[in-house]
Amino acid sequence: MRKLMAFTAVGLLVATAGCSDDDGDEGSDTARTVTVTHPEVQPPTVLDLGDEGPSVGDQRVFHLDATADDGSAVTVEFVMITTAVDTPEVGVQTRIATGVFSFGNEGDQLILEGVALYPGEGATLKVSSSTIRSLIGGSGEYAGASGWVESIHHDDGTWEHVFHIE
Repeated sequence: MRKLMAFTAVGLLVATAGCSDDDGDEGSDTARTVTVTHPEVQPPTVLDLGDEGPSVGDQRVFHLDATADDGSAVTVEFVMITTAVDTPEVGVQTRIATGVFSFGNEGDQLILEGVALYPGEGATLKVSSSTIRSLIGGSGEYAGASGWVESIHHDDGTWEHVFHIE
């Protein structure tokens, strides 16, 4: 019985080794990042689906050409829906966004989703700001992906999306 208990204890120790790093991040030995950059966003297609003017239900649709950190081409598709106007303060809108990042023609995709605050009349996040959204899935090379994404709107108008894939 002691041999069985010792064997079980060693097995558990081996099974949990490498599940966290010195920072205590679970699964960090398999985590990786993918960075996608693109130039300034062109004006989106705006669908005024709520009350006339800025209102709940309005949609913005974007199509962007971008580049991955390995130099490969990425196509980015975004749909944003306004969920609140003048909330949490006057001149600010709350919008939920879904973004699909397609890498090449092989069906490799990463998908983000989340809510952020936007200038009421602006199509995008303020310049010199960032937001965090959830990485909700992927396909192809990224099948089953999860984690989070930081989208950064730089001073020069360019963008960087850093996917932290777990």
